[in-house]
Amino acid sequence: MKITDLKIRELNGIMEHPDPFWEERLVRPVDIYPDFRTEGANYSSSLGDGRYAMRSAFLEIHTDDGVSGLTGPFSRHEAFIIDTQLRGTLVGSDPLASEMLWDQMYRNAIHGRKGETMMAISVVDCGLWDLKGKAFGQPVHRLLGGPTRTEIPAYASALGFSIEPEAAARRAKEFVEQGYTASKWFFRDGPTDGKDGVRRNLELAETLRNAVGPDVDIMLDAWSSWDVPYSIKMSQRLAEYDIRWLEEPVLADKLDSYIEIQR
Repeated sequence: MKITDLKIRELNGIMEHPDPFWEERLVRPVDIYPDFRTEGANYSSSLGDGRYAMRSAFLEIHTDDGVSGLTGPFSRHEAFIIDTQLRGTLVGSDPLASEMLWDQMYRNAIHGRKGETMMAISVVDCGLWDLKGKAFGQPVHRLLGGPTRTEIPAYASALGFSIEPEAAARRAKEFVEQGYTASKWFFRDGPTDGKDGVRRNLELAETLRNAVGPDVDIMLDAWSSWDVPYSIKMSQRLAEYDIRWLEEPVLADKLDSYIEIQR
């Protein structure tokens, strides 16, 4: 079996959702700069009247045996890299040799060790696994070693939801009513927001804990936007609210910072 072609299809459509789609944005690493700190939640393409423009790309990997792999959605950025940088490595290759193909793509991407190049490689890798599952007539989880459990826990993500106390408490309770035993929330404040930011972060944790009680897990995400001293301070002060985990307090590639925080 050989890969004969890669087809990237872009789908455009309209999603209906009551305004606003983003009630609040999360804290960002770039918020250390004043010009960015005051930006609002402008992540979506609103057409007005609760309508939003949506655009996503999907990858089809075709073979001479007629078996194909499908993966997506992803953005135009990854699509460009797949089409211009990864295609040559893939066409003519054995799609079942996914480990070798991953290594070849990675070694060819010497100027793309992070970011969108790695995301593009991941897109292709997922498509190859989908193709492999179809070729063997098995779900991918069986090819990866088979099931180890019959159930996995799920949690509700509050990305984009308001973290104002009243709204956060109401939504946290709604998640519990829907059957979730855990929810993850996103901080809006970081080191540059001073004592008021610390207060708001702690208020969020307190509000959520009071809303759901002691038996529901709460996770909090700083989206890589804090520094070491702030992360340690916040971790200590958040402890009383029995937080399940604090996610990405500092930038992912700051390994020394994570070691220092963990101490």
